[in-house]
Amino acid sequence: MGQIQVVGAGECGLPLALRLQRGGRDVTLITDRDAEAVLAGSVTSTQVKFARTVALEEEAGLDYWAGTAPAIAGIRFTMVVDRTAVAGWSGRFSAPARSVDQRTVFARWFAEFEASGGRVELAEPSVDDVDRGAAVHDLTVVTRASRELAARFPVDPSLAVPSTPVRKLAALYLDGVIPDPDGLGTYVALPGLGEMVSTPALTGAPGQERACATVMFEALPGGGLDVFDSADTPAERWRLAREIIDRHLPHALAARFRDAELTDAGATIAGAVTPVVRQPVGTLPSGRAVLGGGDVVCRMDPGGAQGANSAAQCAAYYAAAVLDSPDRSFDATWMAATAKPWIADIARPAALWTMTLLDPPPALQRLMDAARHDQARADAFAETFIVPANMSQLALLQP
Repeated sequence: MGQIQVVGAGECGLPLALRLQRGGRDVTLITDRDAEAVLAGSVTSTQVKFARTVALEEEAGLDYWAGTAPAIAGIRFTMVVDRTAVAGWSGRFSAPARSVDQRTVFARWFAEFEASGGRVELAEPSVDDVDRGAAVHDLTVVTRASRELAARFPVDPSLAVPSTPVRKLAALYLDGVIPDPDGLGTYVALPGLGEMVSTPALTGAPGQERACATVMFEALPGGGLDVFDSADTPAERWRLAREIIDRHLPHALAARFRDAELTDAGATIAGAVTPVVRQPVGTLPSGRAVLGGGDVVCRMDPGGAQGANSAAQCAAYYAAAVLDSPDRSFDATWMAATAKPWIADIARPAALWTMTLLDPPPALQRLMDAARHDQARADAFAETFIVPANMSQLALLQP
């Protein structure tokens, strides 16, 4: 048993394909873009990978940016009202995080997969295409899906998630941002408007990477930050972003972005994410079972900074299960059992943390307020980004 079809070449599909290939499996990767197209396209996220995700990639030989990506030491939280900081504190991670442009990451991994003899099919597969492929492969894993293909995976009713986007989003990659003096990520809460998040990052073609910064606006729908729908060019998005920065941020913080400019022609993206949690086993028209992973199973707003981490963990969990089952039929029962630990340990806690962070209950608000005067609480809050499953431990620190 060894022929495996992986649909999607992102934070889950690419490392899964590479891990399986290195484990001796025959892997076909189906994606709509090759490395050249990925690099020439627009940014896809402002992903931050935390310590245990970085460690996973290091252990798997997938980390090519340890010496070049800027370290993110923690979070500097500021609540701003009328351009005035009314609360603030800093929480440090137990180990640094990092953010590397997914265009850079995917192009490097894609080239590695092809150079090692991996088969690539450039296509936007329909449900029937995936079904035909599943007929000649021992296992099909779907990590990216069209609406039609995603619908083959039933919605999981055991976790209620919002049925509409919680935030409207705009992300930009910038040169010329003055770094935080302590190497921290910037999290600005703007009550009634949304949030702005900025971190140091790395961008550029493999071998030509350079440091930069990312900025993401998380706008409450219909609020004062929700202005990007009408912006259809990178230049217009950056103009609107600068207006928000100048209008809503304290002078000292806004000054960090005064001389910034977009890193490249594809340095922006805008849109919204509708959260969804699906069951991990889908059924194709033929009745064949397929295994869902990454965003296909659990897709959340990026404001929780969990998407890339959850997808990377999924790839590691699934690859280990496949490589540990050389003589096992990859049937629906195996698929459900394989997905269960990832969902319980990683995906579901990530979803809960994201929903809690974007709509904080009074207990979390009190803890965040107390963090101004208690470094242990501030650090515990920051650490929950690394291990969302430890969110319940924050209750022990409530004032």
